[in-house]
Amino acid sequence: MGMPTFVRDLIRPAGQLPEADVCLVGLPLDFGTVLEGGRAGAANAPEAIRRELRRYHKTYNLEHNVRLDGLRIADAGNLDLRHPDHATNHQIIRSELTRLLNQYPRVVVLGGSHDGTYSTVRGLRDATGSQSVGGINLDAHADVKDRPLISSGTSFGRLLREGVLAGERFTEIGLHSNLNTWEDIDFLHQQQARLVPLAHVQQDGMPEYMTRALRHATAAGPAFVSFDMDSCAEAYAPAVSAPSADGLTPRQAAQAAFMAGKEPEVLLFELMELNPLFDRDNQTARLAATILTAYLTGVAASLDT
Repeated sequence: MGMPTFVRDLIRPAGQLPEADVCLVGLPLDFGTVLEGGRAGAANAPEAIRRELRRYHKTYNLEHNVRLDGLRIADAGNLDLRHPDHATNHQIIRSELTRLLNQYPRVVVLGGSHDGTYSTVRGLRDATGSQSVGGINLDAHADVKDRPLISSGTSFGRLLREGVLAGERFTEIGLHSNLNTWEDIDFLHQQQARLVPLAHVQQDGMPEYMTRALRHATAAGPAFVSFDMDSCAEAYAPAVSAPSADGLTPRQAAQAAFMAGKEPEVLLFELMELNPLFDRDNQTARLAATILTAYLTGVAASLDT
């Protein structure tokens, strides 16, 4: 037997792989998007990303000269989030993420709607016993609205207001010029969060801002990186819940994911808001799988050193 050629050859069901470097888990959730007036369909995201990940991606990364063939990747399948009560589904996400993060050193969430992050990050805090965690959100939208319902536009606002996410350890990267309210941005400033508008990334490149954001996020312990697929321009990523004409390029997205994978304190990485119902030739799902492979390459590089 030669070394495995394809990433798919490294993935085993979590039941068969109680120890692994990374564990994948699907979040088939889109109720939070619908609550925001967005389009349903993100519940189909996990399977679409897995399919594209299995289809193309190989275990050698040319750009970084990194071999991934030593990685052990567990797949815990999809969480069962079909309970009629939205809050109950969120409790399931929180407790299951706690369990997986207690078992595996890193967990990758294949997502659905961004409200899921409210509970994945609470799971991260529970699993690590931290008072608060740090994080990075790559997104066109700040998602800090102050509303009673857990929706895709409220996740980071809730985490900040509840003290789960430390404001000074939080950075939002790629926020669009006219998709965020003054009130939401003012709230982030009050929380001492850092903001990197899309225009800044486009002008100066991703690595500079991602390096800084990772340094702040991991300054006092564990952190997450949440990647909303709608941070990518609609030309590259038409199949999201809330597409935008302007946005990150695939290159910038892959750079961010690779850097997240390389950072040992990033225990949770998420790909959110893919909505396969609106895809063209699986284009957006393939981009999500490419971003995920860049992340896995970063993990392999960090284990190599």
